[in-house]
Amino acid sequence: MEVLNVIFNILTSGLPCCLLAIGVFLTFRLLDFADMTAEGSFLLGAALTAACIYRGINPFLATILGMLVGVICGIITGVLNRILKIPKLLSGIITLTASASIALMIMGITNPQDFFGTQIPLASKLSPDSPVQTIYSIFYPWNQWNRLVETIVMVVIVLIVIVGIYYFFGTEYGMAIRATGMNEKMARSQGINTTIATITCIAISNGLIALAGALYVQDALSVSTVSATGYLVIGLASILIGEAIFGKRSFKNWLISVALGAILYFTIITIAIKLGLPTQLKSLLYAVLITIALCIPLIRKGITHLIKKIGRKKQTC
Repeated sequence: MEVLNVIFNILTSGLPCCLLAIGVFLTFRLLDFADMTAEGSFLLGAALTAACIYRGINPFLATILGMLVGVICGIITGVLNRILKIPKLLSGIITLTASASIALMIMGITNPQDFFGTQIPLASKLSPDSPVQTIYSIFYPWNQWNRLVETIVMVVIVLIVIVGIYYFFGTEYGMAIRATGMNEKMARSQGINTTIATITCIAISNGLIALAGALYVQDALSVSTVSATGYLVIGLASILIGEAIFGKRSFKNWLISVALGAILYFTIITIAIKLGLPTQLKSLLYAVLITIALCIPLIRKGITHLIKKIGRKKQTC
């Protein structure tokens, strides 16, 4: 039973971050856009979804609203960069900074006297008899199988998103976005509106990141201003680990690698904590994992070169 709990913990933590990693991947890899908006979108998606559910709004509608607020964040970042000509990094930082105050305002919905709230205690409202439900608890049998149901719902949502992203970026407009990231001047010469294409991709990216926040908060049943801290690093680490281990031979393979990278990342983190790693050292482990992921291609190259060198020596002998 303990092993099952560990597996469920890994999956319920890693599956939302599959969407986070794919969202970061769209800007970081397809557009070569270092988008700092991610943590702001994640926090706003989580906060708005929790606030809506706390007020009794249908959880599916609340999740969609949480995703849409991420899309708006992405559009703002895109407009700041492409239309107002603010540098990429600074555009994301501006939106990220503004997101923190907006999230505080949203979280104040739990107490009308406290306009700038610090936390939404969603767990206190959730029970079998309560009209307040999450997208998971709607399907709960309210027994020991709740975690299994939650995992299945997450898997279905992640699969739908991956398939949708794969087919969208295989369409003519999706290919135009990819062409913009590869060579903007060439894309513009082919009649592609690169400004709109870039803003669209950033909006989709942040929408997925906010959706990850919406799924996360319905599992954690609580959100605060520190809830999103470090999630941009998690997204980047998932991309690097997935690419290094599972490869990027095609766009479909690339998407799957990024998603699996998020699961593998949380598997390593969970195992490390179970083996006694203090939670205060999690950030250090994040840094080590990213460093190892970045070094894997170099290690592979060194091993391949060594094998070839040994093979040549055997032939000469």
